[in-house]
Amino acid sequence: MSGVPVVGVHPSAELRRRPRLFAALSAAFPEVRFEGREAGETAGLDALVELGGEEEARRAAASGLRALAAVAPEGEAGAAAAVELAAPVDRRLQGQTLPDRHLAGIPPLAPGGRPAVLARVRTEPVWIREGNLDLAAVAPAELDEAEPLRCRLGGERSLALLPLIELLRELGAGTAWNPPPPRATFVLDDPNLHWPSYGFLSLPQLGRHAAAHGYHLALAMVPLDARIAHPGAARLLRKGGEISLCVHGNDHFGGELGRVGEPAAALALAAQARRRIASFAERTGVPVSPVMVPPHEECSEAMAAALARTGFAAISMTRPFPWLSPPPRHWLSGADADAHLAGWRSADLTADGLPVLLRHPFTAPHFSSAEVALRAYLDQPLILYGHHDDLAEGLGVLAERAAAVNRLGAVRWDSMGALANANVHWRLEGDLLRLRPYSRRVSVEVPAGATRAVVEPPWGADGEQVETLGAAGEPFEIGAGKRLVLRLRRLDAVPPEAIAAPPRRPWPLFRRLAGEARDRAAPARRRLRARA
Repeated sequence: MSGVPVVGVHPSAELRRRPRLFAALSAAFPEVRFEGREAGETAGLDALVELGGEEEARRAAASGLRALAAVAPEGEAGAAAAVELAAPVDRRLQGQTLPDRHLAGIPPLAPGGRPAVLARVRTEPVWIREGNLDLAAVAPAELDEAEPLRCRLGGERSLALLPLIELLRELGAGTAWNPPPPRATFVLDDPNLHWPSYGFLSLPQLGRHAAAHGYHLALAMVPLDARIAHPGAARLLRKGGEISLCVHGNDHFGGELGRVGEPAAALALAAQARRRIASFAERTGVPVSPVMVPPHEECSEAMAAALARTGFAAISMTRPFPWLSPPPRHWLSGADADAHLAGWRSADLTADGLPVLLRHPFTAPHFSSAEVALRAYLDQPLILYGHHDDLAEGLGVLAERAAAVNRLGAVRWDSMGALANANVHWRLEGDLLRLRPYSRRVSVEVPAGATRAVVEPPWGADGEQVETLGAAGEPFEIGAGKRLVLRLRRLDAVPPEAIAAPPRRPWPLFRRLAGEARDRAAPARRRLRARA
């Protein structure tokens, strides 16, 4: 195989019927090119995909060409079927069960010989491999105008797209970017270090439990709470290891980050949050990851821009577009195929270059092991979040979820800052190390043979600087075998200490004190109810 792999789509009318689907796939796999082909037209192809049949795909496979036949169209949405995956699918998906609501009435596959069964529904094979040929029971339909590609690899639909994704990954393996390593953390919103416990959470107990069960947990601390730290709690976190801190809003006054529309007000709020956590870190020696977890999942566009300008590495939320859910139709229509990739890459990106790291609840009934496996499959950080009262029955839920994550492979558990820093794709071209960061801070091992590097952010980075090394997009010299730690700085970046604080208001402090008192009293209230 030389040059860009070419995938033929047969019959060519099926390619024309799915312009949004194949435009999104082209954006997701730029190292692969699709071409419509008719019967027998296999010259110059690296693979053939047949939609709605299998005759041409079988002939192509018999001639030595890699082929995929997706036999029947997807059905209308109905009752969910359980798609059980097995080897030789990707290691992260082996043994997983993916629900699919579009498999009603699909015809059974008719394998020849002794195929490898990659997926079953009940006892029936729905995806098999016979040498060069993959047979899948269903073919992916066209994307709706406002439908991200990720919706076809999720909680209600997966089988039609997955065989095609596996084929494209296989074809592009020689030229694709190297993804970040598997990485994970738990996040608890709201706790602070005013005492070694917070509600149902005991920091010493948590540290021992995390070490015993192989996980890391980050406390998303409100900067307003950073004025006080108990010596014992600070000492525990100074040791590093299993517990760390990240940032949860500023005052935690409702959905405060989502209400700010004016750039100046957003900048004042972001800068105050940065100053508060910087002062806390200096006083206590406890580092705080510069990753923002917005309270109540709310963050305005102005706020996202302010966070990027004041040095935050990323934000973490449950949806890819922080300020709108669902995304507006015009973001996912027209010629902008890239917009169909919401929730697909290692992080989503705001217009101002602030990465959005998706997170997922660890509590039932919202937790989905299939969803976590798919996020790992897409090379996304696995951020599982909850609150202190989700641990009212003990820490067993964390052990259970950690075990589910660790079954996916060699997962590195670490702080939110470390997860963000590792969120970088790389490719070595001769002695030039190309870095594509999905974070505003990057930490990466220099591979053997690299003597130069260039940072190529996937967002519009005109004028951005790689601190101390020059402009983004321009190569710089590096030392062989060393770890690169880089920070991207916007042209309009501002030091937090240069921005005046927002007007003082008593209500945020009173509300936060009341919220903390409620949380700390929760175990006592639970004991009283149990005795009643």
